[in-house]
Amino acid sequence: MKIVYIILIMIFPLLAVAEDVELNYSVPDFEEIERDVKDYKSHYFYPKLMERFQNGDTTMTPTELERLYYGFSFQEDYEPYRDVKYNRQAATALYTKDSHTQAECDTIIAKAKYVLSDFPFELRQMKLLAYAYSQKGDEENSLLWETRLRQILSVIISSGDGISPESAWYVISSIHPYDVIYCFGLTPTDYTFVEPMYDFIEVKDGPADGYYFNVSRILKEYYRKQ
Repeated sequence: MKIVYIILIMIFPLLAVAEDVELNYSVPDFEEIERDVKDYKSHYFYPKLMERFQNGDTTMTPTELERLYYGFSFQEDYEPYRDVKYNRQAATALYTKDSHTQAECDTIIAKAKYVLSDFPFELRQMKLLAYAYSQKGDEENSLLWETRLRQILSVIISSGDGISPESAWYVISSIHPYDVIYCFGLTPTDYTFVEPMYDFIEVKDGPADGYYFNVSRILKEYYRKQ
């Protein structure tokens, strides 16, 4: 069967972007990001950025998007290992179908929006929305969610090259490493936590044995809130 929620991520064309950022990546400065997103006088004050993102603003700069994504980890409702409570078994059965009716697309849209209302950067749900809207012939909304997905993935990809711990990709969600791997059309085969703050995802038949992800923000907030 065709596993839609995986295949949709796999076909996402970011290989060209990754080649560009391998030599020009920018490590996020979390102290600066925290200062910016908490300052209500700042251009990067978090509620302003989130409002623009949710309104479908396509003019946000790379710096604004970086503040938007990583800045979310400095909001009080950020839960590093949050798990949205919804019927995953029913959702998986729906997503693994080869094709979908209009009614099924409506169900996908409703479920995806429910998840995103809890965590606005759930990348797989963004791609599902782009897919479902496209199947319904609503290309405007399909493009909107595709653009949001591209914006957030580009932030992650621009933070490193993933080849070593020193150049790991920075993420604020434990599922984002897998989303990035799938976007390259690769298949994850194993996971290893590398002290003190890295997830290493092994892949099958890739240009490298696997890729590193810096999960320092996830761990810091997890331990702070214990």
